[in-house]
Amino acid sequence: MSSMSLTRACMTSLTKYPISALPLPPPSKLLTHNLTPDPVTPSVSVFKYTLSNNPSIHRRARITAPPSHFSHVSPFPLPFPYEIEPPENPGDDFDKEEYVEQWLVAREALDETVSPAKSDTDESLQKLYPVNRHNDMDLLGLSDTGLRDCLPHLDVGDAFEILGKPTLLGHIDSRGKQAENNKAAATRQELIDVLGGHAMLISSDDADVTFAPWSLRYSGHQFGAWAGQLGDGRAISIRAFSVPRYSVSLFHNNTL
Repeated sequence: MSSMSLTRACMTSLTKYPISALPLPPPSKLLTHNLTPDPVTPSVSVFKYTLSNNPSIHRRARITAPPSHFSHVSPFPLPFPYEIEPPENPGDDFDKEEYVEQWLVAREALDETVSPAKSDTDESLQKLYPVNRHNDMDLLGLSDTGLRDCLPHLDVGDAFEILGKPTLLGHIDSRGKQAENNKAAATRQELIDVLGGHAMLISSDDADVTFAPWSLRYSGHQFGAWAGQLGDGRAISIRAFSVPRYSVSLFHNNTL
């Protein structure tokens, strides 16, 4: 059997998972378990607490402690500056800071009960959704080759049925079909929600391996001198996973 045939045979035998149920790497391979965290959110549990009580700390620019390499931070796909309407007749004792905090809390992804998709797999991460934030998102495209090479065990549901099969021929009718399988449609919608930042994946309180979205601190040299922290950080890593390379003993770790 040729190496190409062996690769295809191994790919077809892989168990596929929705994005929330992809297997996490072991702690020794997770960057957040091997780097120094921001002392404001030193753990996943503290991160959850700040989202519920003081979320503005994740929504404004600030200098992190010098030893820290990263901060936990969740996606928040709302245009900035935020349009926060003050209440009518707030009164003399109106607390503007507390009002802003509560406005943010209502739009953070903190609620597991409103999740539109439930998987029958043993999920390692919770899917949290906002109660008072509504994002209309559409799936514009997926790379069939990218999935095959980098995420062979990611279940995208009926995404390609909706999008149409990838083609380089412009005259091919690639209009998608209407979803018929509820489970496949829910898997696709979960993928859209997570990649679009509407939903957040995070480990449960009793998880053996903890995970939450995070972003590396951005620091470096500037004009020939060490400039320290230069900005708020790079893009958010919303998921970490192990990719089986067609062998039970060899894994490749990636983040999204």
